[in-house]
Amino acid sequence: MKKRNTMVLAAIVVLLSACIPSVNPFYTDRDLVFEAPLVGTWQEKDKTDAPQIWKFEQDKVKAYKLTVTEKEGKQGEFEAHLFKLKQDYFLDVVATEIGTNVADLTTASLIPGHLLFRVPQIEPELKLAAFDFDWLDKHLKEHPKALAHHRENDRVVLTAETADLQSFVLKHLGEDELFGKAGEMVRKDKAAKESSSSK
Repeated sequence: MKKRNTMVLAAIVVLLSACIPSVNPFYTDRDLVFEAPLVGTWQEKDKTDAPQIWKFEQDKVKAYKLTVTEKEGKQGEFEAHLFKLKQDYFLDVVATEIGTNVADLTTASLIPGHLLFRVPQIEPELKLAAFDFDWLDKHLKEHPKALAHHRENDRVVLTAETADLQSFVLKHLGEDELFGKAGEMVRKDKAAKESSSSK
């Protein structure tokens, strides 16, 4: 059990390091949608050396259970909600399991906040774009009142209410703003077939 908890913790740390968490969700119930094509196992495109794998399973109504597997088998479990703001799709994910058999100081330093991804496309390839950390960090330093947040050294946590979060996101969807370049993922079975056919 200790080994599994440590693996879960490590995967969550990796995912959090690439994102800026929010203490409040980025969605309201009326924003939620459920797209069946998202269900399945996806892996990073064109990466044969230990690709990151995201497995989506249907969970509650309009919710997904997400399992993220990193290299060396490190895993993290999340609850994911797909939602729509105007014509754009987004994914809000929050950790549902953080290891218990680790140092109290370690778990206390983690915030199981909501992480946001833009979803430009679901099929045939899944495209996900995370916050551009450098852009958001710089923007909040230059405009500290643009969005409520807490800063501690190099760590930023958003504390704004959902309505303010959504307004900020919609205002900064332009190129070279809030979201970085989208990464591409393909269904795992398709990736396996392409890999075997190329040999």
